[in-house]
Amino acid sequence: MLLCIICSPLAAQQYPVKVQVQTLQPVPAQISNLYNGSQARMIITLLNTDLQEATMNVRLRLNIKGTTVALRNRDYGSYPLVRLDAGIPVQLSLNDLAPYFNLDNMEISGIPPSQLQQTGKLPDGFYTFCVDVLDANSGRLVSNDKLSCSPPAWISTSEPPLLNLPRKGEAVAFREPLNIVFNWTPRHMGSPNAAFLTEYEFTLVELWDTTILPEAAFGTMPPLYQTYTSATTLLYGPAEPPLLPGKRYGWRIRAIAKQGVDEFDIFTNHGYSEIYYFNLQDDCQPPQQVAATVANGEATVTWLPQPKMFEYLVEYREQDNDKATWFNVKSSDPQAVIRDAVPGHKYEYRVGGSCSLGSKTLGELHSFEMPAKDAVDSGSCGLLSDIKLANDTALKTLQPDDQIMAGDFPVRFMTLKNNGGSYSGTGYITIPFLGYNRVKVKFDNIQVNTNRQLMKGMLVTTFDSTKLQGTSVDSVVQAIGSLASVINDLIHLTLDADYVKVKEMAEAIKKAAEEELPEELKTRMNQAADNLVNAKDEYDAAKKELADAKTPEEKAAAEQKVKDAEKKFDDAKEEVKAVNKEKEKLVNDVAGIIVKAIKELKEDAKGWDKSADLSTQQAAMRQAVYDKQGLEETTDASIGFAIGDIQQVTLSDAEISDEMKQFDEVVEQFHLTSANVKAYRLVSAIQKFYDTPAAIAQFLSQDKALKGTSMLKALMTDKMQGKTDKELIKVVKQSILDQLIIILNSDQLTK
Repeated sequence: MLLCIICSPLAAQQYPVKVQVQTLQPVPAQISNLYNGSQARMIITLLNTDLQEATMNVRLRLNIKGTTVALRNRDYGSYPLVRLDAGIPVQLSLNDLAPYFNLDNMEISGIPPSQLQQTGKLPDGFYTFCVDVLDANSGRLVSNDKLSCSPPAWISTSEPPLLNLPRKGEAVAFREPLNIVFNWTPRHMGSPNAAFLTEYEFTLVELWDTTILPEAAFGTMPPLYQTYTSATTLLYGPAEPPLLPGKRYGWRIRAIAKQGVDEFDIFTNHGYSEIYYFNLQDDCQPPQQVAATVANGEATVTWLPQPKMFEYLVEYREQDNDKATWFNVKSSDPQAVIRDAVPGHKYEYRVGGSCSLGSKTLGELHSFEMPAKDAVDSGSCGLLSDIKLANDTALKTLQPDDQIMAGDFPVRFMTLKNNGGSYSGTGYITIPFLGYNRVKVKFDNIQVNTNRQLMKGMLVTTFDSTKLQGTSVDSVVQAIGSLASVINDLIHLTLDADYVKVKEMAEAIKKAAEEELPEELKTRMNQAADNLVNAKDEYDAAKKELADAKTPEEKAAAEQKVKDAEKKFDDAKEEVKAVNKEKEKLVNDVAGIIVKAIKELKEDAKGWDKSADLSTQQAAMRQAVYDKQGLEETTDASIGFAIGDIQQVTLSDAEISDEMKQFDEVVEQFHLTSANVKAYRLVSAIQKFYDTPAAIAQFLSQDKALKGTSMLKALMTDKMQGKTDKELIKVVKQSILDQLIIILNSDQLTK
C-alpha cells in the first residue's frame, strides 16, 4: 500500500477524449472559407475513450498559432455543447465550427484586431490549428493539448494577374474582321494556391469620358462585355460585341479561386488586376509585305504603301534582348535605311506609321542580321566630300530621338530645340570605320530637308578634358552601356521606383562591372548592387507595415524600418559611386601610362616608315609585271598604279627559275614594305588620336578595334597587383601590336 501511494503521482495523466484535427490543403487565408461552402476545409474528429463515463458533454477551445499571429477562443464565449458517447466518434465541420471562428469569440495577438475584422484574412505564414476539449460542467481539460494539432500549413495570399496585351495606353489598329488578343500572366502559380482551379473574369468597358483618368472612368460605366475563362489569353473576335474605331476601351481581369461550386478569396484586392486601356484607331492597318535587304553595311527596309498613313516609322533594336532600346527611322516614302546597325549583330524591327496625329500603328516583328565581316570602306577619310542635295525643302517637325544623315553618317538626336525652322541641341554620330563607335556632337541652327538630310549648318564633336563624355548622355545609355552611364541613371533612381526598375538597375550595374572592373572592385560593386535590391525589398515591406500600423508603437517601429531601408539604399548608391571613383582614378593612373606606351610604340615604329621605298618597290613591281614580260601598261595614269591579287603557286626547286626567284623577291619585298607603311600609319593615327590622358579616359573604353575595355580592365588589375609602370607600358605595347596584326590581316584596310 505504501509503494502504491508513493508511485501514484508518477503515473501518466490520462485524457478521456482523443482529438484529430485535419486541414485540407491548400488552406485559404480567408477565415470564413474554413467553415463555409459545400466542402469542408477543416475537419475535427472527437472520440470519448472513457467507457466508465458513457456520455460526456464538452465544448471546444480553438488555438490558431502562426509565425507572427496567434488566435485563441475566449473562455467565456457562446459555444454549442457537443455530446460524446463512449466509443462513438463525432465529426465536426463547416457550420459546427462557425462559432469557434467567430472573431468576437477570439483573443487576437500579433495583429490589430480591427485589421483582421476588416479583411477576415490571416497574414502569410505557417499555421497550426489546435483544439482543446473541455468538460462543459467543470471546465476541466479532457484532451491532450500536445496531440490535438493539425500538421503545419502554409497560408499565403497571392497577387492578382499582370496584364500584358494590349499594352497600357496602346493604339490598336482596327481590322475587319476584328481580332484583338488579350493576354495576362498569373502570379499565384508558385504558391500552394495553384492547387485551386483558377477562373478569370474578363471585363471590357467603353470609356466615354476621356477627360478623366481611365482608371477612374472604368468604374462609371457598365461592362460592354464580360466573360469567364480558365485560359490566360482571350481572343476578342467578330462573335463578341463590335468595337468602334476612334473609341477608348478599358479592361481588367479578376482571378477567382474555385473548388467545385465554392469560391475562395485568396488574392489581394479580391483578385482584381490593374486597369489597362487602349485606343482603337480608325482603320489604320500597318504596312504589308515588309522586307529588309542588307548590303554595304546598311539595311534597307521596304514595304507596300499604306495610303492612309502620312508618315512611316521603322523601329529596330538588338534581337534576343528584351531590355534593348528601340530606335527608329522615320520616312515619308515606303522605304527606310538603317545605317547605324553594327556588323555581326542581329536586329528585330517592325514597320508602322501614323494615320492621325498623336497615334501610331506598328506591324509584326521581323528580323535581319548584319554580316560580321563586311568590309568597311573608309572612303576619303579626312576629305570633305562634295555633296549636292537636290532637295532644299526644310523639314519642320523634328523631334528628339529622330535620325538624320549628315553626309554619309547617321546622326541621332538626344536634345532638340526648335528655333523656328532651324534646330539646336545635342546628339551622337555613328562612325562605321571607327568600330561603329558613337561620338557626341552638338549643333546650332542647323536645317534638315524633308529627306532628313543635313542641308545647312555644322555638327561639332564635344570634348571636355575634365570628365567622361558618356556620363551626361542619358539617351545613349543603352547604346554605349558604360558603367558611367549606368551610374548616371542610378543618381535619379529612388526607393519609390518599381521593384522591376531597381532589379534592372542592379543587373545593369553587375553587367557593367563584369565588363569594366578588376576582380576586387567587381566584388564590391556586385555587393552594392545586391544591397540595392535588398533595401528595396525591406522598404516595400516596411511601407506595408506602416500602412497597416494601428498603434503608435507599431507605427514608430515601421517608420524606423522605413528609415533603415532608405539609409541602406543610399549607402548602396554611395558605394557604387565610390567604387566608380576608384575605377576612374585607376583609369587616370593608367591613362598616362597608355599615352607613354603609344608614344614609345610610335618611336619604335619609325623604322617601319618606308614610304620613300614604297614608290621604288611599286616601280620594281611595274617593271617585273610589264617591262620584263614585254607587256604595255594600259591603266589610265589618272587612276594610278594598281596591282591585283598575286597568288603564289607551290613549285619544286627544279621548276623554279632564277627569273621566278627574282620576281618572288620583288613581290615579297613589295608586300613587306606596304605592310610596314600601313602599320606605321596606323600607329601614327593612334598616337595622334590618343595624345592625352583625357582622350584615353574618354574614348578608349569604347574603342572596339583596340579592345579598349579589355585593355583598361587588364591594366587596372595589373596596377592593383603592384606592377611597375615599365611593366605596364610593355603590356600596352604588346596589346596594341596584337590588334594591329589582326587589323592588317583582316582585309579591312583600303589602299
